[in-house]
Amino acid sequence: MKSTRPILAGILTFSLIWVWGCAGISGTGNPSRNVILTSDFDDASVGAEAAKDMAQQMGIVEDPDLQAYIEVIGRRMIPFAPARSFDYTFHIIDQSAPNAFALPGGYIYISRGLLTLVNSEDELACVIGHEITHAAERHSAGRQQFDSRMNPLSIGFMRIGQLAAYGRNQERDADRGGQILAAKAGWNPSGMATFMQDIDSMERLTTGWSRLPGFFDSHPTSPQRAAESTNRAENLQWTPRPNIATSQYAFLEKMTGLALGADPKEGIFEGTRFLHLDMDFSVLFPDGWQLINNHDAVGAVAPAGNAFIALRVAGPGDDPKAMAHIFAQTELREGNGRVRREQALLIGSLSAYRIHVTASEFKGFMTFIAYNDFIYRLDALTTGGPIDSYAGRGRTVARSFRPLTEQEKGLFKSTRLSLVTGRAGESLRGLSARTTNELDLATTAVLNDLFIDSRLEEGQWVKIGRARPYVPEPPPNSGQDSTAAEPSPPLP
Repeated sequence: MKSTRPILAGILTFSLIWVWGCAGISGTGNPSRNVILTSDFDDASVGAEAAKDMAQQMGIVEDPDLQAYIEVIGRRMIPFAPARSFDYTFHIIDQSAPNAFALPGGYIYISRGLLTLVNSEDELACVIGHEITHAAERHSAGRQQFDSRMNPLSIGFMRIGQLAAYGRNQERDADRGGQILAAKAGWNPSGMATFMQDIDSMERLTTGWSRLPGFFDSHPTSPQRAAESTNRAENLQWTPRPNIATSQYAFLEKMTGLALGADPKEGIFEGTRFLHLDMDFSVLFPDGWQLINNHDAVGAVAPAGNAFIALRVAGPGDDPKAMAHIFAQTELREGNGRVRREQALLIGSLSAYRIHVTASEFKGFMTFIAYNDFIYRLDALTTGGPIDSYAGRGRTVARSFRPLTEQEKGLFKSTRLSLVTGRAGESLRGLSARTTNELDLATTAVLNDLFIDSRLEEGQWVKIGRARPYVPEPPPNSGQDSTAAEPSPPLP
């Protein structure tokens, strides 16, 4: 959940967390009108609309140099792809899990988590080529129908997930296409096989929650696919061209400074309690529920997948009753919902207002809470069955909303990718101790395509995590230096 200080977080849609939590990226919506992707124009139109949702709800990493580097790699391969009338755009999505996907119309996304995992320009080129193939071959059109105008309460990741979901045969076709594009553009097509090995290794690790299914969810891996990529690379004819990054260090250096794991500016979980330092609040979600932290909201999905509780910013203000009525007259009415009952209440010492609502797709209640010049909205909704079995949990979560304690404020730290050099014969454990590496040994090994018991060569570059206390972003026009939490330069 993004801080509202630099920018007010948008309103997340009702169906987002339920569909995401219980259906991954293959949920279905309730469109009022469907569009079948029959042309490049349809691809571009639908993709552009979904891209707006993606930027708002997931967030885009602002790194102009890295962005330009990825774009140069992609554009070197486009001439070898099937000709399309749409243009291609490349974006770095603010997601900790390794992920990459393509929306119709040439919108290509690479997560920061994937960029911290790749270890060569060949690997990155094959991944980007894989996604270009999805767009160029119009795999979305071959799989599904997509909505161009959905119920206002049913857009978001439900829509984006549909657009980015492909069948296993399409994934294998994209593996092949990605390798061919990379090879024709002068990169080693074996990069696809080595990247798949890294993905398989990462999948075995417990890396915590992620805000969207990762590459190994939307791109099912298997030893067979890795073997196919290896065999294909051995039989592809290709002529090497100079890499854009002139050395291994130049390649790895482009990724330094990327956040590793959860970015504290989006808030963190301690158990089932969510903490947000910039906005100075804490809220406790039910045990056993799936926790989700999105760019716009934070919440939890019931184990059965038929209910969710979500907190988001409704807007600036200090009158929760007025905000509740605005919501009821706009978004709720547009979604064919209505208010059944309403009441004023206190959450601790905070003024709050609750409306009980019903609609065709859900029922439950929203609690609007006034805190620090903003109104927060806590939804407790079910998409099937009576709300009674979840109402108690929803009220408990609402009552748990409070400011952070001083101890909780001390839990925040920012971990960023940094580069260090190994010493001859040094172990990863020894290097980690010497360089105060924040990452565990298994994660360090996977990020560097090494074994835990590997011995390093003199001067070998190694990716580590460098941690320091997190400094919240200052309010706009505060005059404070917003670069205090930037990563330090590489250590020798």
